[in-house]
Amino acid sequence: MAKTRIGKLRISLAVKLLVMFLAVLFVANIIFGEVAYREASVGMTRSVYSQIDSLSWDVVHQIQAINDKHFQTLHSIAELAIMKDETVSLADKQNQLKKVAASIGSNIQNMAFYDAQGNAITDDGRLMNFAARPYFKESFSGKDFVSDPALSAVTNSILQHYGVPVYNENHKPIGAIVMVIQGNTILDTISKIDMGGGMHPSVINWATSTTVANANEGTDENANGDQQLDETQGLGLILANIFQGKEGIDAFEDPNIHVHLIASYKKIPGTTWTLFGVASYDYYFGTLSSMNRSLTYVNMITLLISAVIIVILVRLLIKPLTVVKKSIETIASGNADLTQRIPAASNDEIGDVVRGFNTFVEKLQGIVTNLQLSKSNLISVDSGLQETTQDASASITEIIANIESVNKQILSQADSVQETAGAVNQISSNISSLERMIESQAASVTEASASVEQMIGNINAVNNSVGKMIESFHTLQEHSSAGFTTQNNANEKIMRIEEQSKMLQEANIAIANIAEQTNLLAMNAAIEAAHAGEAGKGFAVVADEIRKLSETSTDQSKTIGNELQKISETIQDVVSVSSETNTAFTAITNSIAETSQIIEQIKGAMEEQQIGSKQIIDALHAMNNSTSEVRSASDEMTEGNKHILKEIEKLQISTDSMKGSIDEMHIGVERMNATGAALSVITGTVADNIKKIGSEIDLFKV
Repeated sequence: MAKTRIGKLRISLAVKLLVMFLAVLFVANIIFGEVAYREASVGMTRSVYSQIDSLSWDVVHQIQAINDKHFQTLHSIAELAIMKDETVSLADKQNQLKKVAASIGSNIQNMAFYDAQGNAITDDGRLMNFAARPYFKESFSGKDFVSDPALSAVTNSILQHYGVPVYNENHKPIGAIVMVIQGNTILDTISKIDMGGGMHPSVINWATSTTVANANEGTDENANGDQQLDETQGLGLILANIFQGKEGIDAFEDPNIHVHLIASYKKIPGTTWTLFGVASYDYYFGTLSSMNRSLTYVNMITLLISAVIIVILVRLLIKPLTVVKKSIETIASGNADLTQRIPAASNDEIGDVVRGFNTFVEKLQGIVTNLQLSKSNLISVDSGLQETTQDASASITEIIANIESVNKQILSQADSVQETAGAVNQISSNISSLERMIESQAASVTEASASVEQMIGNINAVNNSVGKMIESFHTLQEHSSAGFTTQNNANEKIMRIEEQSKMLQEANIAIANIAEQTNLLAMNAAIEAAHAGEAGKGFAVVADEIRKLSETSTDQSKTIGNELQKISETIQDVVSVSSETNTAFTAITNSIAETSQIIEQIKGAMEEQQIGSKQIIDALHAMNNSTSEVRSASDEMTEGNKHILKEIEKLQISTDSMKGSIDEMHIGVERMNATGAALSVITGTVADNIKKIGSEIDLFKV
């Protein structure tokens, strides 16, 4: 069971899904509201700008119509024959203009004719030169002139000048007619126009950067005022565009009245004037702000309703996963019940996860069942191995005891051989001095007979011991063969365990591959969910949970793989030690065979020695029976003595060889004993490992 990280806040999947859905819904509502607001704003802006533009052009046309009316009047007068005739005096032309002015209207303060030098007759009859005045210079140059309405210091009223050139019959400029209008007709016109929210347009002379007419109290678009405006934004930018002779529609903040306005600036044809039409922004876009607030309220209500619906849907969605969680916790608990299965309640991705989980648990149940069967086989093999080891240890102990007995007998035989050699040497000395000591022949023969009889008894004892030793070695060889056979059986069972361990590793690799495929499937599902967009958000979460479950399965598979690797290493150690045991048994068998051969040689030599001893007895009896033949027999005894000495030497050599073989056998048996002890330790280790594996496997209920 995974350990919970201390100090880390745990947030349930239902809360995460709820937060995710609400976040997505919130973002979607924001985006929808923003898009709706922008679309409405663009549409309304286009409509408002079109309306303001149309209204501005209407005012421009009205002002242009006023100017055109005055210019048409002046051009009609300039086409009069009296005005084009250079022979008519300036006074006559002026008188004629007075009559025309009186017939036109009361707002015409003055109308005068200016000759080519700029001379004109005033109302009081004086001749004055106005050549420096702009209305004369512009008109005489062939242009229609209109001045900005301005306060006259003479009349203390607003006056406006209109001027047109006068040509003769040859279309040569001979003067100019200038009409002075009292009052500001432009201001009167724009005062009647409402651009929106009680705002009136104004007229600005972009060439002189001055205000021609402004019907809005408390505002002044004059760039020459005291207040410095930023020409990169707001009103300063619009005025800069106007002073550059540009046209357009923009929204800005008036720094004087601190009101958000929409401005349309259009040039009035035939003049240096620009109509600056302004309207209240809220007057046109108040509905848009109300719409934005309504969208906010609707989004909040939608979020609340959606939250309730999402909570219900999330609970229904998470319910199967809760069952999966409880089942996994049951399996991961101390009981490890692999008989648990999760009922597939839904035919969707979660149902697929449940079915996949059930398949995985069923596969794991089969694997653990096989492990339990293998555990039983291992226990049986371990019992047989322990019994075999105990038998081998008992046999080795018996071999050691037999070897020690043989060693003692061989040592006794060696002593007897030494004694026999001394007796034979004494016989030889007696035979050499037989001529001098014939009188003591009987006593010497008697002593020789006794010595030979004792030697025969020793030889018989040695033969009996050698026979027993041969039987012991046969028994030892049989036990060694049985131990070797048992060890081979144990090796075969250990190899079978190793093959089963490899099968478990292959099954674990298959589980890891399944987990990897599940992880890949979860990644593909997440990619497909991302391709599905909003509709795949919930599936992306489920895919993420599948991926986490796959990662958990991968971790568990790695843990099982590590444990199986440890088991495999332990089995390899057992196989290695078992191979060493086989080698030791083979060496023991070979040593026993060699020792058996040596003992057979010793037996043959002792049989030959027994035959020789009988011959000595016969000779001694003959010597006792016939003293007369002593001299003649002494030569034969001398030869026999030499033969006996040779045989004694052979016997001594055989005895030394037997002692060396016994020593080697003793060393080999000690090695066998050490190998048996090591085998006992190995069997104990195998038993401990089997118990550990069994304790782990027994945790699973199958």
